[in-house]
Amino acid sequence: MDELEFRKRIYVNPRDLDDEILEAARANPDYQKIVDETLAFEDSLCSLIEGPETPEGLMAQLLSLPEKDELESETAAAASSNVSPIRARKQSFFQYYAMAASLILAVGIVFSLSVNSGPSSADIVFGNKLLAHLHHDIEEIDDITNGETYEVLGLDEVNSSMANAGTRLVSYSAAQQFDVRSAKPCEILPAYESAHLVLEGSHGAVSVIVINNSPVDVEFSIRDDRFNGIVVPMEQGNMILVGEMNEDLNQYTSLFSENVEWVI
Repeated sequence: MDELEFRKRIYVNPRDLDDEILEAARANPDYQKIVDETLAFEDSLCSLIEGPETPEGLMAQLLSLPEKDELESETAAAASSNVSPIRARKQSFFQYYAMAASLILAVGIVFSLSVNSGPSSADIVFGNKLLAHLHHDIEEIDDITNGETYEVLGLDEVNSSMANAGTRLVSYSAAQQFDVRSAKPCEILPAYESAHLVLEGSHGAVSVIVINNSPVDVEFSIRDDRFNGIVVPMEQGNMILVGEMNEDLNQYTSLFSENVEWVI
């Protein structure tokens, strides 16, 4: 299957890919990148459309837009019969990118539809590697979530592990309220150094990972069926916080952003 055919079949409905498309993506990293970017773009577009208060009738107009081939044939039919057909069909938001953008801007909702405003394909790959690392450490994460006994670590022990990534905690007084139960060097990307802290959160274990790779361009979220996380660009690397799906990460973001110092 060539790339043009691959793209055409994905764009029809990115959320319902057949086995042939999935197998082609697994066998070709470039094709997998196309799938990831398409899904990320559609998520971004859906959130933009569904996030603001939708003007009355807007969603109905979006969902009733016909596909290009249908529009051409119906226009020809209407010219001969003087009838304007209206056909409502729920399709992928991705298909309506251009028309939806014009319609939404016309009613005064201003937003950016540029893919560059969200995570890049490299960021998406990075996020997937982070989630894979968490599942690699899942036994320890489950133990801490389930209340198994792990010694609360002191500042020296925490900073000894964080030094692997060229970072340290400036202050431990605020972090102690969460009881850091594990701290160790880890490997997320082979070419970079990183460290992984696990602390007790409100709804189970919360992972704090620091890595000295290039800071991402924009803060973005990562998630899978279990975990909810955020990637935060910092001075000389990135900080990642990941917890259970219902964990509020805002308090940890501000706490560690203010207390992590890069000493590279």
